[in-house]
Amino acid sequence: MTVAALTMVFNEAEYLPVWLRHYTGRLGQAACHVIDHGSDDGSVAAALAEFPGIGVIRLPRTPHDDARRAAMVSELAASYLRYYDAVLYTDVDELVVPARADGFAGLDLAALPEIAYAVGLNVLQMPEEGKLDPTRPVGEQRRFAWFASALCKPVLARRKPAWAPGFHSADAAPVFGAFYLLHLRYADREIACRRLARTRQMPWAAQAGGAHQRVTEAEFLAMFERLQAMDRVEPAVFAPDAPPLADWIERVQAASIGRAAEVYRFPLDIENYRLWALPKGLRERF
Repeated sequence: MTVAALTMVFNEAEYLPVWLRHYTGRLGQAACHVIDHGSDDGSVAAALAEFPGIGVIRLPRTPHDDARRAAMVSELAASYLRYYDAVLYTDVDELVVPARADGFAGLDLAALPEIAYAVGLNVLQMPEEGKLDPTRPVGEQRRFAWFASALCKPVLARRKPAWAPGFHSADAAPVFGAFYLLHLRYADREIACRRLARTRQMPWAAQAGGAHQRVTEAEFLAMFERLQAMDRVEPAVFAPDAPPLADWIERVQAASIGRAAEVYRFPLDIENYRLWALPKGLRERF
């Protein structure tokens, strides 16, 4: 069975190579497709030089509009499903890892729900960890993450999806267990500040949109230090069907009851605010 991986970028020199290295290494270059929303920093050209087999779709630069982006990618995914068995979409700073130890190679796509949600984990750079080296696997360099429902996204579609703005939900009830989503926004302090500066400067379709992506550097760094100060825990078992992870997944699913008609199928602010040490077996897969 075949899977197409999609992402959409604007001047993402930091994480586009990381995204491509992760997905091309698991799905092949020809299965990876980058939607370029008017990049002008040379990052897409550099990516093509390093990964010449990837697909690139070029769009004119327009103000950032999450609803427009989600609608466009949903339509594109439906088109790709004429040629692929499934479509995987993530932002460029998100790495999806199957929960199975044998990774994508062991996936039985037919056994998955038509829209599969991932268990969302924010990866955090700790004070004792150095700068992120984008040429090396992230899991070799980062050990801790915390659970966040905003990252529990519907990442894989076997039918036409209708993704919500920000890709935090879709037209399907949340079913978890097959995938983790490792979010890298907090994986490197310096990269995060550079990306924030870029999102503060670019035009937005709605000034109220994406406020968390336009905070000041001082606000972000204060938050970053608070996150680093959270308690560290090393779970005896780390799996979607076992505590503590299963308990948080159950909270999200319980909170989704009665929300089928809402834009987001569950609240996006369910977080454990404790740092879990990721097991070596998982870190070796991203």
